[in-house]
Amino acid sequence: MTGYGSLFERLGDDAHTRSTLRREDSVLASVAAHLAKMLSTRAGSVQTLPDYGLPDLNDMRLSLHDSLAQARQAIESFIARYEPRLSQVQVKPLAKGDSELKLSFSIEGWLQVEGFKRHVGFTAELNGSGEVKVT
Repeated sequence: MTGYGSLFERLGDDAHTRSTLRREDSVLASVAAHLAKMLSTRAGSVQTLPDYGLPDLNDMRLSLHDSLAQARQAIESFIARYEPRLSQVQVKPLAKGDSELKLSFSIEGWLQVEGFKRHVGFTAELNGSGEVKVT
């Protein structure tokens, strides 16, 4: 049952901790973990993949509306390119929470793995320090 995670998840024992979950839930947890890692990576930080990662989303020259639009587009493109288990991804900014330094986005799309396909949704919270939590 531990074969449902990525190679790095299996090596890091993350897949083992999900072995008690149903197959679909295990895959969903794997995708959420991968999205969190992806969205925490800054553009240019991976030498072998120069286009891997998100650009700095704190460009003070842009209005909030323009910043959110650019962030939304960057996240959609990044997921489309580097998370093949998701298709037809749509990213939408969510209302600000309790902090001005936090950006939150809903990520919706279709998850298709090993014979099942279902509509899924995640919430990504990007804080000011570059950490991303995906639920």
